[in-house]
Amino acid sequence: MNYYIGIDGGGTKTDGVLTSEKGRVLARAAGGASNPNDVTPEGALSVISGVIRLLLSEAGLSETVLPAVSIFVGVAGGINHGPALKEGLDGEFPTARALGVSSDVQILLSGELPLGDGACIICGTGSACFLRRGTELIRIGGWGYLLDSGGSGYDMGREALEAVLRAHDGRGEPTRLTELVTKRLGGEAHTRITEIYREGKPYIAACAPCVFEAAAEGDPVATAILRRNARALAEYIEAAWRWLTADGTAADVTAADGTAADGTAADKTPPPTTLPVIMGGGISGTRADTWPALVASLTDPQIPLALSVATARPVFGAAAEAKKQCDPTVTISDFADFRAAFVESYASIPVAKRPVAAPYSK
Repeated sequence: MNYYIGIDGGGTKTDGVLTSEKGRVLARAAGGASNPNDVTPEGALSVISGVIRLLLSEAGLSETVLPAVSIFVGVAGGINHGPALKEGLDGEFPTARALGVSSDVQILLSGELPLGDGACIICGTGSACFLRRGTELIRIGGWGYLLDSGGSGYDMGREALEAVLRAHDGRGEPTRLTELVTKRLGGEAHTRITEIYREGKPYIAACAPCVFEAAAEGDPVATAILRRNARALAEYIEAAWRWLTADGTAADVTAADGTAADGTAADKTPPPTTLPVIMGGGISGTRADTWPALVASLTDPQIPLALSVATARPVFGAAAEAKKQCDPTVTISDFADFRAAFVESYASIPVAKRPVAAPYSK
């Protein structure tokens, strides 16, 4: 019997599952925040390893079973801190059959598209895009609010606040956002400057729903904000398509058998026929009826886009990666069966919420 452990680590909480090799959930556990950018790599390691140990305990397993356990951790901040986290987890669980660490975006992508090329866009407080091209994971954007902008709850919230303050000053046109933002903040924006700067990104991003509401009512200021940010996500998609086709064009292939124009074997693969893009994050989830359609409408129509909103739990994507990293022959059909077993059993398993923090191993 093989077991798979999937971990979804975020800025507010950490979810974990332990499944059978068929995908049946045997244990669930939850811990605190594990984004190493916020809680330090040592703090993240403590939370993640604690959740892993609690999963084993809840499933009635000891660490002697680790040679049959594949572990995959998808964590916010995993791109920058992944190597350090993996080193620490290897030290905590040296006998695990396989252990991988990557970004939370990768597990979101894997939950919907476990195999094959495709992209995933996160649109929550922040935004970023990741493209899977063969075995590569290519990052596009998401360089932080000081160096990158557009497509995120923070950007929409900041632009809403700016529009409201400009209207208050007489520098900008009146907008329905003024009333909505005032209600959201519990006071007029110009009286909440201290709170805005003190509370930072989450506080500002909380104003993003005002933009959607005002735009739905026809407010031109809010509509412009919404379109600018949707266009920023469209740029992610267009960049992903360029990356995906950069090494896969077939301009010099003329014959059906794949030979080049000069009769020699072509060294290029046919171009992809579609670009699957999965949208996830808080905004994509709560605005699934309008947001993806707006992004698609602002994307280059020549791109064969297949856009969808994530429906699988990110922690399922982590379990799928755990399965994939120790079973190279797994097929799409296998993953479909794995997902069906996961979904059928997930809700029936109670969540253990008091993981024991593990010591940090250097």
